[in-house]
Amino acid sequence: MKRLKKLLLKIKSLLLMSWYTVFYYKPGLKESWILVDSKNGKDLGSNMLRIVEELTHNPDYKRYQIFISCNKEKRDMVSGMVELYKLQGVKLIKENGLAYVKAAALAKYLFTDTTFPAWYAKKEGQVITNTWHGTPLKMMGKDVGNRAYDMGNVQKNHLMADYLIYPSDYMKDIMVSAYLLKNLYQGKILCSGYPRNSVFFDKEKSRELREKLHLEGKRLYGYMPTWRGVLKQIDSEKMTSQLEYYFVKLDENLTDDEIFFVRLHPFISDAIDYSNYVHIKPFPAGYDAYDILNICDCMVTDYSSILFDYANSGNKIVLFVYDREYYMDERGVYVSMDTFPFPQVRSVKALLRELRAPKDYDDGPFREKFCTYDEENVAAKLCRHIIKGEHVYEEQTAPNNGKENVLLYTGSLAKSGLTTAVLNLLANIDTEKRNYIVTFRSASLRKFPERIDLLPKDISFIPIASMQGKSLGETLKMNRYYKKNEESPSVLKKVDRFYERLYQRNFGFCHFDAVIHYAGYEKDIINMFLQAPTKRMIFVHNDMVEEIRSKGNQHEPTLKRAYHDYDKVVPVTTDIYEPTLQLGENKKNIQVVNNCHDYKSVLKKAEKEITFDPETLCTVLLDELKEILSSDARKFITIGRFSPEKGHAMLLKAFNKYYNENPNSYLIIIGGYGVLYEQTLSQAKALPCGKNVVIIKSVSNPMPILKCCDLFILSSLYEGLGLVLLEADTLGIPVISTDIVGPQGFMREHGGYLVSPDVKGIYEGMKAFDAGKIAPMHVDYEGYNQQSVMQFEKLFEGEA
Repeated sequence: MKRLKKLLLKIKSLLLMSWYTVFYYKPGLKESWILVDSKNGKDLGSNMLRIVEELTHNPDYKRYQIFISCNKEKRDMVSGMVELYKLQGVKLIKENGLAYVKAAALAKYLFTDTTFPAWYAKKEGQVITNTWHGTPLKMMGKDVGNRAYDMGNVQKNHLMADYLIYPSDYMKDIMVSAYLLKNLYQGKILCSGYPRNSVFFDKEKSRELREKLHLEGKRLYGYMPTWRGVLKQIDSEKMTSQLEYYFVKLDENLTDDEIFFVRLHPFISDAIDYSNYVHIKPFPAGYDAYDILNICDCMVTDYSSILFDYANSGNKIVLFVYDREYYMDERGVYVSMDTFPFPQVRSVKALLRELRAPKDYDDGPFREKFCTYDEENVAAKLCRHIIKGEHVYEEQTAPNNGKENVLLYTGSLAKSGLTTAVLNLLANIDTEKRNYIVTFRSASLRKFPERIDLLPKDISFIPIASMQGKSLGETLKMNRYYKKNEESPSVLKKVDRFYERLYQRNFGFCHFDAVIHYAGYEKDIINMFLQAPTKRMIFVHNDMVEEIRSKGNQHEPTLKRAYHDYDKVVPVTTDIYEPTLQLGENKKNIQVVNNCHDYKSVLKKAEKEITFDPETLCTVLLDELKEILSSDARKFITIGRFSPEKGHAMLLKAFNKYYNENPNSYLIIIGGYGVLYEQTLSQAKALPCGKNVVIIKSVSNPMPILKCCDLFILSSLYEGLGLVLLEADTLGIPVISTDIVGPQGFMREHGGYLVSPDVKGIYEGMKAFDAGKIAPMHVDYEGYNQQSVMQFEKLFEGEA
């Protein structure tokens, strides 16, 4: 059943994207179409409601057709608001339905308070306005450490907007920083105030609604707490039970002249049975929350950003923070709540006291800082500015230092030589010379969000939220391309069309002077960057001819096309120049850039204590490993992923032969990911030397272990350079390497010791070390890095 459901969803997506592309590639836009998307179709309120009110009530916009997206579950609610607020002539369309994708592709103007779907690609000429949905108190974007990797779709929606709307400089500065808009955002910032907050300046509207709801003479309180569901997986039942406990006590002490209106997060809004209470009621149905807040004498909240909005009313605000310590431990905030003028309470008794006490604080400085630009008629002014083209507001821009922007794809930042290489590059190049923006797939960091902390703090990033969104026709052609290697014009046309749209969707709203596919693998990324309208570079870290032959995990037509058509193809060692040329058949675009080596970092890491990570797997205990490393036994070590090309099986056999003659010896194999981990364990166990083989999987800092060993062995069958050779040499550890394309050039240049890539060669290398024939190379890595950086800088010379 699950499989069938998954298949049906895939078919639905293909058909939907097929419909979307029909209109996306149709020339021109519908100049009179306006698409409004509030909270991804889950609502019609707040800023979006006020904009739609202006567009439907003002005859100046009568020629425009307004489309409002709504979920199937929310259609009745949205229809009710359309009727209540007299939004004449609007069309409700299903979020992600056929009408929605058509409007998304053709509408001239689009308004949202959150994000558009991940598949949406902005079409040339479209004008997008993003109001967001509140001034941030809690941390957002890059500042939420364990979620920063997943901010890509939100960040993308900010970057592609023509107008970002903010009510204060405080919010503007935080949003620009949290979503890394500096040097990238090309649209305009309007510090106009929020359309929804204009209601707080309309006292007559407040009086009229009180009369309509028969609430004259009542003292009204509005309670809107924040949602806590993301905190340590607290479920809705726990939050509901906490509130019910407080509501019982509160209801018992409220008078008949008091009403405590409650609006909870949609996730738990139906969990409270208000019929159990006399004085506690839900917000009146059908009305926008801000209209109800506008009739309240006092608002109660906790950590919700709504406090910034309600402050415009001048009425009292009480913060009911019964779980403050716990909440603050979970989510950081941009400004301490203790700096706010509002009283904070933690019990029902204290809450009642503050509800009935007059406002006795000065919130003038607070409103000046956080509500700076809020005023009357903001929606009307915004529509005049955005749709009519009148210059109502000053148009600001995000900070920009005027330097070149370089987009650099790093891959998943897994524990591998590739990650070491890119981090070494970023550590050695002058990141002040250009703006380097890293990108990676969000999905690749989902299980390991801490990997993002590996990036230098001055490096911006744009996570790729989604690689989906193919039409049926594109899917069929890509299957022929990838599975049958067909390269006919009709196939390549659809392949290129999808990847061009994919680039446009993820990066087309920013200006990049160059894009670098540093990781060098992943056919989707290779083909997407191939369509970038700028200088394109791709690094080559391995003998890809051998990779195709031995592993079959690369798409040969993609590599051939990329190595021929990219502006720069960059092998990381001269050893792999020839196989790279063999694939691309283009001498003009190949330029060797040696990997940088962050030797200072290696030396620092080597001084640290030997430790395991939580996910580390090892065939011996940590104390046993330390005992081995401190013993007088001969200790050989290799470091590399558990993959066929690393030659671990060959190394084990060579060590077994050595061990038979020298039982006081150990072989340590450290690897990260790879398909042969279990097989390597079994191979070692089956050999007489097995008890003297230590296999470690996934340790973030192997340098203290490496430092304690006698000889490093690179046993690869094929390789790029093998940066761990350089790491071992930095620590003064002698090294041997198989005599293969990749490391052989470096080893010969620096007097290294090469052995034949077989069991006999590695065994003889071990014996040569015993005979005193192998010494550390002691390479000058400062000079080596300077040369590598010079090579890297030459990539930017000349035109794309």
